[in-house]
This record gives sequence, C-alpha cells and structure tokens, in this order.
Amino acid sequence: MNKKLGTEFEREFVKLLNSDGFWVHFIEPKRDGSQPFDIIAVKNGVAFAIDCKTCVKKTFNIERLESNQVLAFDKWLRCGNSMPFIAVKHQGQVYMVPYLSLKKERSLRINECEVFGDWKQD
Repeated sequence: MNKKLGTEFEREFVKLLNSDGFWVHFIEPKRDGSQPFDIIAVKNGVAFAIDCKTCVKKTFNIERLESNQVLAFDKWLRCGNSMPFIAVKHQGQVYMVPYLSLKKERSLRINECEVFGDWKQD
C-alpha cells in the first residue's frame, strides 16, 4: 500500500512540475528497486534533483532517505548543482524539503517548509 501511494505521488508530482513549466525526467527504478532519486527537473537553466515521499506525520526524518539517495544528493551538490529537494506529500499538500536543512537538523517540521506552489525555484 505504501509503495503504491509513493508511486502514485511520483506520477502526480511529475505532472505538477510539467504543468509549472519544468522539463521533467522520471528516473525508473532498477530491478532491485534502487534509484539515486526520483526526478530531475529543469527550469530556466537550473536543474533540481528531487525525491518524492509521502508522510502522515508532522515531521520528516532523514532516516526516510535510503543511503544511496543520500550519496546521490551529496554527489549532486559536490558537482556544483542546485539544492536537492524532497517533495513530501502531507495532508494533500506538497512541501519542498531542502536536503541540506534536513541533513543538518535530521528532522524537520513539514509545515515549516515551502508548499510547492510557493516554492522559490531560483
């Protein structure tokens, strides 16, 4: 059930990004289910690495990220790219959780993150 909800949200978020003017590429999971993150989205010359998660709690913990995702986000940053984000669907809203803030704090209150519609992409 949780996997199904996650997959549905990934598809929903790809459509949201596309309708907001992003070029979007969904990264298909390998046979073992692993992938570095879910989406590469580009707008106005800025590329974003984004992983999608659903959440029922008011906080989002870094433990929700798999080790390969942490490694991929860290490498993304070392290569000089923009901030990676975790798009978290919580109570019908999509919150953009900045990876470095999550890494530093280990846990963030979701409602203190920007909602996708208000997300400053630059």
